[in-house]
Amino acid sequence: MRMPALTRTAGRRILGQRALQTRQQLVDATIESLATNSYRNVTVMRIARAAGTSPATFYEYFESVDEVVLDAVEPLADKTAEQLADFVDGSWSSEGLFGASRFVDAVLHAWSDHRVVMRILTAGAAEDDPRFVLAYRVVTQSVFRALMSAAEPGMPPAELAHNLVTALAAAAGHKGAASIDSYEKWARREALAHIVYASVTSTATY
Repeated sequence: MRMPALTRTAGRRILGQRALQTRQQLVDATIESLATNSYRNVTVMRIARAAGTSPATFYEYFESVDEVVLDAVEPLADKTAEQLADFVDGSWSSEGLFGASRFVDAVLHAWSDHRVVMRILTAGAAEDDPRFVLAYRVVTQSVFRALMSAAEPGMPPAELAHNLVTALAAAAGHKGAASIDSYEKWARREALAHIVYASVTSTATY
């Protein structure tokens, strides 16, 4: 995961190289713990033990487990925007189902290495936690814009695009997404592509 050059501790102290390594170990331990445990069961003690350090050290870098997850938002949003750079003008919708499949693939590829973060952001936003609502919007805004720019005149606007974003985020963050077989992954992507295709064009044909 990319780390800013001026990463700071919870007390706003700029980190040196060794401190950056410790911080990254805590981030990695947090993500690994969240991947295999319920979010509510992941404690600072568990994370510190997995990282080979202490809870006191954790609190030097982060105020809470939530903060570790939210720390991943900016690089994830950047990666999403980069992956969707060729889709923001909406021209992909003119390619029909093929274009919709390319779009879905690009979105899921952008989020494939961040399943844990996507799952927790989606859950937190669904619970109306303002921090997670904002983070979810930041991460998904490129997807939303690409959908809005692709929609033909007369098609349902923003609300439908939001629902499509929710479906894509749910697929990306599904807890078993990494372990399902290749056929099921293909079938899931095909289903999403058909939904996107039918949602952005009034002339969808199969």
